[in-house]
Amino acid sequence: MDIVVLIIVAFGASWLTFFCGFGLGTLLTPVFYFIFNDMVLAIAGTAVVHFLNNIFKFLLMNKSINWKIALPFGLAAIPAAFLGAKLIDVFQNEILLTYQLANKTFEIQLFNLVFGIILIGFALIEIIPKWSLAFSKQSLIIGGLISGFFGGLSGHQGALRTAFLIRYQLEKEVFIATGIVVALAVDISRTTTYFYDYGFEAVQQGWQMILFALGAALAGAITGKLFLKKIKMQFLTNAVSIAMIVFGIALALGFLNK
Repeated sequence: MDIVVLIIVAFGASWLTFFCGFGLGTLLTPVFYFIFNDMVLAIAGTAVVHFLNNIFKFLLMNKSINWKIALPFGLAAIPAAFLGAKLIDVFQNEILLTYQLANKTFEIQLFNLVFGIILIGFALIEIIPKWSLAFSKQSLIIGGLISGFFGGLSGHQGALRTAFLIRYQLEKEVFIATGIVVALAVDISRTTTYFYDYGFEAVQQGWQMILFALGAALAGAITGKLFLKKIKMQFLTNAVSIAMIVFGIALALGFLNK
């Protein structure tokens, strides 16, 4: 039963992530934790699946990458992700409030609350015309630094990266492909740091489950590529904005705490 749940979540999350640019790591980590009951193994397993899935998506979409945007964004994100990954133990999440809902206990943490509010704000800027905001080319470096740092620190780099990239009004193929190459750059930095600090032993313990999740994630990416031509850019933009709001609320309220 665990394998079935893992495959469904990995496939569905990968399919959604192909379009919106975030969600795979957030959804996969708690599933791995439920199966292994070990957070180090859950984080390591998720990192492997996320990294290899991004390599595969890069191969699928590399012809559509806008390198003028991807290079400054990605190059700024790499050292920021390294710094964030190194500071995980320093930035411990301060708990502001603990509450119960449906017999489950949730914690509202300061870091996730602030991060969630930022995501909701970016999404509202995209949805509400009066709040429209255009980013300059210099914003690419800022976006890379911010998304890379948060990616290394908490693993939630995709949502902020998408929030910045969506403002450049790229064609859907270019938007998705450019996001993929930036995500891959961050993955290289933070995954290397994680494994240097925690070692590869954790991955060796759960390699079978990781392999199942990876296969499902790759299938989700292929399916996403097949559906790409049928999706209009305006629909994609609205879907991404709504996903950012839902993700931000869930993160702020403690539903996605690891």
